[in-house]
Amino acid sequence: MNPTRDNPPAVAAAPEHGSCENCHAALHGHYCHHCGQSAHNPLKHFGHAVEEVFESFWHLDGRIFRTLRDLLVPGRVAVNFLKGHRVGYVQPLRLFVILTLFTFFVGKLALHTEGTGVFDQQAGLFAPAQTADEVERLRVAQVAEMERVLGGSPGGTASLALTMTAINTAAARRLAELEGTPRAGAGDSAVARAGKAAARASEGRTGQLFSHDVNGKPWDPQTNPVVLAGWPQFANRWLNQRMENTRANLERMDGNADLFLQAVLTALPGALFLLMPVFALVLRVAYLRRPTGYLEHLVVALYSHSWLMLVLLATFAVAGIGGAIDSPVVGTLGDWLYVLLWLAVPVYLFWMQQRVYGGNPVLTMLRYLFIGGVYLFLVIAVVMYAVLAGVSA
Repeated sequence: MNPTRDNPPAVAAAPEHGSCENCHAALHGHYCHHCGQSAHNPLKHFGHAVEEVFESFWHLDGRIFRTLRDLLVPGRVAVNFLKGHRVGYVQPLRLFVILTLFTFFVGKLALHTEGTGVFDQQAGLFAPAQTADEVERLRVAQVAEMERVLGGSPGGTASLALTMTAINTAAARRLAELEGTPRAGAGDSAVARAGKAAARASEGRTGQLFSHDVNGKPWDPQTNPVVLAGWPQFANRWLNQRMENTRANLERMDGNADLFLQAVLTALPGALFLLMPVFALVLRVAYLRRPTGYLEHLVVALYSHSWLMLVLLATFAVAGIGGAIDSPVVGTLGDWLYVLLWLAVPVYLFWMQQRVYGGNPVLTMLRYLFIGGVYLFLVIAVVMYAVLAGVSA
């Protein structure tokens, strides 16, 4: 038995000069034509290791900077990429993912809302009430109005859960104020005190910030769940679980607008990823007579949305700077920058569409209006999805 053959060393000896260390193919240049590995071995010399790190860094950043620079010119990156000039640019999907994640990361750092702005519009409703009975009458009237708006659709319960919670939370806080509940030293949190006061006034129903009747009884995900006719059992279980998550999250937020905003910003990137293939399909329908395939339209959609992420990133940055520097001059300058950034959006997208697809500008404008109308509907749907996903995660 040959011990060397049966137990080869962990680090094999270097192959003969002029062959690839990975696949042993003969080298005809700096990179192996068979597997693509570099002929330089960074483990043989410390200087080579440092050189490779910096070479990789600057090579990657060179492509990023080139892509971002050309992205500022409407349609340039998409046109060049579709013509086959791909090596100098970051791939469209990779660029979109990087910019989206980075943009919303900055957004979560830069955007913050003080106080309880999400529920402020309900607080004024209960301000005139001077007794617990008046608060309860107002609360019942508002809940009845919301149930009328829902139209008996159990699926609408999840969509309007935030408003129902706002009503109950505002009523609970007003009751706590009327009862003169102490703000400190009572041993309970403000949320608990408000919940107890509301529960006493409404026979235990208002203490649950998220409440709705199903078949004449209070909704419960286990004992009295929402059941949509025609839905499979797993889908109904999923819906009730999301509603339970919504209740828990909204009670945890307790009307805190900043927590709500952060939850929405967390859910938006995933919603935008879902939007991409749909938007590419809209482009395909708008240019149905063109020989352009779906994947080419997807490239256009990804690069156009990458530019939109840059606009959104600049918007978040301006908002962050304005929040950090409390100055009228900075605030005025920020307002002008908002206007300029978002006025540039329709101009850029039309110019990009004309440059990529060509054709009669009048027909391009008609297609642009069609695409814009459909896209506006899709964005509204995506934002609504992000709101629901944010509070029901």
